[in-house]
This record gives sequence, structure tokens and C-alpha cells, in this order.
Amino acid sequence: MIARLRDCLLALALTVMTGGACGTESRAFILREDTAIARQTSELIAAELARQGWSVSEASLGAAETRAIGDAAVIALGPKALAALPATPAPPKVSGGRAAVAALVTRDALDERPLPGGWAAIVLDQPPGRWASLVQMAFPGRRASGLLVGAAHRKWLPLLERKFQERQLALVEEMVASAEEVMPALERLLPRAAVLLALPDQVVHNHNTVQSLLLTTYRAGVPVVAYSEFYLQAGAAIALYSTPAQIAAHVVETVNALREGRAVAAVQAPRYFTVGVNATVARSLGLHLPSGSELKDKLRDSDQ
Repeated sequence: MIARLRDCLLALALTVMTGGACGTESRAFILREDTAIARQTSELIAAELARQGWSVSEASLGAAETRAIGDAAVIALGPKALAALPATPAPPKVSGGRAAVAALVTRDALDERPLPGGWAAIVLDQPPGRWASLVQMAFPGRRASGLLVGAAHRKWLPLLERKFQERQLALVEEMVASAEEVMPALERLLPRAAVLLALPDQVVHNHNTVQSLLLTTYRAGVPVVAYSEFYLQAGAAIALYSTPAQIAAHVVETVNALREGRAVAAVQAPRYFTVGVNATVARSLGLHLPSGSELKDKLRDSDQ
């Protein structure tokens, strides 16, 4: 009896950080879309939860048996995966709140399909203040930033404008309703902008528009501050984004917080992020930019 009690106390000590308890196994179910970023993020989440002692099962969209979720923590990667899962997963048997987390979703997607009760979401969108601070830190002499605004960002435009104004920066815009309008709008915008801010919007930034947009801005001597590593490699001067490893770390922390009953915001901006600098593009534009790590450290300080 004493030996059994000792074993239980030891198990509790080893699992307390993940919300486990003696005789109770922490289980997680991951449903992901079949994309490269979802696959990579899922693998990283599963590996870290397994390292913490969780039992993890994973399925791609269309191949999942969601009726078998039971008391598992639920993780949805992508808006379609979120839509495919039950709106109110069963609460866990351990102490704490309902552990249901969505990631690889945008605020725009959550507007179209509201987050189910009891869920927490980690959105891909970097917060407006972080974008404004990045432009201020990287381009202290350039006060006007241009933005092509599609439907995805019209709702958030007043907040973005306010964050730029708080830093004595101007945000000038051109509205875009279709891919065919992107280049004409860009031509109108560039004479008024010293920097072009490229935020995720499928109408404005897609495989049909990116190369033309980068070539036109380069010829005009206007650096692009973009939202993805792909955009950076294609020719943006700077990019602000979260990697799969950073998203996975945020998801795991949120799952553990929910299982432990700690308060978690329903919609969270990325906690971890990367700043990339394309030194070749910067040099060819005559720019002397801080390194990505310097900008990241400054942004992290400004977030606090």
C-alpha cells in the first residue's frame, strides 16, 4: 500500500505541469487540414505533448472519426478542421476547463464562422501594433506606409490606422475588390508610400499577383514588409510571421493552460514570431536595416 502511494506521488510530480494525475492519462486528438504547414505543425505538437506524457492521436481532414474523441483535448489545425469537429467537445475528466484549441486560422475566418463556445483560437494574424512598431523600427525615416486593402482587412483597418498614428506614422490605402484591380491600385498607391505593407489577403496577395507586385515596388524603390517567409524569399525586404514550431509551442501552452483551469483568451494573437530580413533586397535598395534578430528583440520588448 505504501509502495503504491509512493508510485502515485511520483507520477503526480512528473505530470503536474501537463495537468495529469495519478491514474488519469492526458489524451489529445489533433485534426488537421492536408497542407504542408498543418502537417508540420501537427507533428511538432504531437511530439511535444508526447514528451510531456500525453497520449496523442492525429488524423487528416476527411479521415477522422470524431465520435471517438471522448475526454481528449481537441486541437483543430485550419478553419476546415475546426468546422468538422463537434462544437462542444466533452469536458476533460481531470480538473480544469474544456481543452479545445484551434490554430492556423485567421480572424477573418473566425468572423465568417464564429468560434464555438469553450474553444480558444490562436490566429495567424500578427497584431496591428506589432506591424506598426516593425515599420517604425526598420524605417525610421519613412513616415508613409501603403496598404492594398481587400475585404479581409476592411474591418480591421481603423485599428491598424490608429496603431500607426500612435507612432506618428501615416497609413495610406487603396481599396481592392478583385485580383484584376491589384496592379492599377498599386500604381496609384506607390507615389504616396515609402513602404508597402503586405498583409495576408487572398484577393491582393496570391500566386498571380506577388511577382508583379514585387517587381513594381522594387522598380519604384519601395521596400515591401510582408507576412510570410515565402514572400521574404520572393523579394520582400522584411517579413513578420510565425513558424510552425512557434505556432506549435503556443498551442501546447494553451492546451495545458486550459486543462489546468487557467484563464485563456478566446482569440489570441501569435505569442511567438520571427522577423526575417532579405539582405540582398535591402542592399540593392540602398537600405541599412537592423538584423532580423535585432528587430525581433525590439518588437518583443514593445509588446510587453
